[in-house]
Amino acid sequence: DWAGAAEEGVLDYLIIDTPPGTSDEHISTVQYLQAASSVSGAIVVTTPEEASMADVRKELNFCKKTKVPVLGLVENMASFKDLLPNLQFFRKPPNDGGNSVENGGEEEECTAEILKKIQTHLPELLQCTVGANVFPPSGGGPTAMAQQYNIPLLASLPLDPNLLKSCDEGLCFVDEFPNSSGVYAMNVIADKLLEFCPPDDEEE
Repeated sequence: DWAGAAEEGVLDYLIIDTPPGTSDEHISTVQYLQAASSVSGAIVVTTPEEASMADVRKELNFCKKTKVPVLGLVENMASFKDLLPNLQFFRKPPNDGGNSVENGGEEEECTAEILKKIQTHLPELLQCTVGANVFPPSGGGPTAMAQQYNIPLLASLPLDPNLLKSCDEGLCFVDEFPNSSGVYAMNVIADKLLEFCPPDDEEE
């Protein structure tokens, strides 16, 4: 906790979350930390669509010019994953030809009915995780970009509602939701960060 709650004032990590791009904030932050010899490296985060990756390419080039080591790339919102019982189900209005939006019709929420049928006929499905690509990758996506810049792809983090809930409520995501879809990726990122930048007491 950089704000003062760290034990005996010891700070293991200071992680600075900067906005996308290469603005004055980035330049000032890098210059200040480099003057203090305190830059271990950058972890660059992107979503799979081209608009995000275009910004990240600028960031990667910025790191190269300023001699900031890139520890790796994280693909955020790589997909949506959740247990099937946590989803909602909707039925299109009858005789709308599949064009309920164009026809001004409202879809009917039928989650309880669908889950009851699944429980009766295929109960094993209730233990399944379902997913979808919310942002389809462009041109090979973050994997191809990591290969192009010769940096490791640390993990692909799914769009996990429990992660958002943890951030909003100040909870430890991996402790509160150990079986959530994003926990594995978060642990991989943390483990690789520890590998790249071990705390001082472990180095001694």
